Amino acid sequence: MRQRLTPDDEPHLVVRSLAIDYAAGGREERHSHTWPQFLYTCSGAIRAEIEGKWWTIPPRRGLWIPAGVQHSLDMSSRLQLRTLYFSPDIAGDRDRVEAVNVSGLLHEAILRVCEHGSLDARNAADRSLAEIILNEVDRRDPSMITVLVPADPRARKLAELLVDSEPLGGTMDSLCAQAGLSRRTAERLFLNETGLPPAQWRRFVALTASLVSIAGGERIEHAAFAAGYQSRSAFSEAFIRAFGFPPSEAS
Repeated sequence: MRQRLTPDDEPHLVVRSLAIDYAAGGREERHSHTWPQFLYTCSGAIRAEIEGKWWTIPPRRGLWIPAGVQHSLDMSSRLQLRTLYFSPDIAGDRDRVEAVNVSGLLHEAILRVCEHGSLDARNAADRSLAEIILNEVDRRDPSMITVLVPADPRARKLAELLVDSEPLGGTMDSLCAQAGLSRRTAERLFLNETGLPPAQWRRFVALTASLVSIAGGERIEHAAFAAGYQSRSAFSEAFIRAFGFPPSEAS
């Protein structure tokens, strides 16, 4: 049951929460918060753009975003988003964007805070729960799915074209021309800035988009076709190579 707060309570809050369910997906444009936040999805998935990276957050994964860090969010349908905001007084020096593998303990703690709405430093149980959450958040997950986005304006334009166009539509040469690049220059810029050539970068981004779709309830066959694969088996093989688990475990 959510606690009723008064203005006198506000200075004593150490954790706040926000629980939102999205039925049809959505997008939040670039913004930041004065308190560090922890993004968590009970179901569904999010792609967050932060500091030149796209972070894909599937179910049972979380993302720590420090205070003041600009980020935008693209959300799947059927998303259950649970967010915690931490007072800078208890957040410590956690000043980097970090992916977290959410344990059963952290999952239950997040739900408890969202049920009550906030944690109050005057309450011993609340202080203990905040400490438990922060200790669990420190269990980082280096396997979180990230995609580097090129910073060069022309390469960034090509990246946007690659994302917006159908995976099997539009030749690479034509898309490079639209971005004002030669194919050779595009290859060089993408390799230097993302570690991948444009075609491979495009395939990986399509796979991350399919992960978000499947987590949001899309059928695997539909997600495979949208990602440019003609068979479920070929899609599943590529998905496992990219993420280390099959599409069936993304929902």
